[in-house]
Amino acid sequence: MPSLSFVRPLAACAVLALLAGCDTVGTDSTHVEASQDPWVEMLDAVNAVRAAGQTCGGERYAPVAPLVWNDRLEAAATRHTADMVEHGSFAHRGSDGSEVGERATRAGYSWRLLGENIARFQQTVPEVVEDWVESPGHCRALMDARYAEMGAAVQDRYWTQVFGLAR
Repeated sequence: MPSLSFVRPLAACAVLALLAGCDTVGTDSTHVEASQDPWVEMLDAVNAVRAAGQTCGGERYAPVAPLVWNDRLEAAATRHTADMVEHGSFAHRGSDGSEVGERATRAGYSWRLLGENIARFQQTVPEVVEDWVESPGHCRALMDARYAEMGAAVQDRYWTQVFGLAR
């Protein structure tokens, strides 16, 4: 499976178009079926989880504000996902010893707070988000009200999701 980095639409109006029931959103001259746009699907799935509130490891979390997509966090996620695939590893620490903060900084994200979820073997966005919700630590990251932005990537069924609060 080729590398698939989540694509970000040109503007927030693309998300509004999706919510209004339009079939496509565009980036440049290429149109992507909204139901096939992994960026929209991931962001919508995460924000639905956040809007519903969750119980994570026995602790109840009230609904929290939605996240917005950040392409620098996406770049950090993409780099880590590719690194895990290349080295056949599955860890938050990269093959170069880096942690999420170093990767986000390298991607140009000026951060105050970061979090990261990783997963592997899931085939779809709904499957990976469901697995994260069922894992107490991952669920807490999804529900952390301090985060305002996220980016994510998938390659060869390795998933990375990075949450952030910018400086």
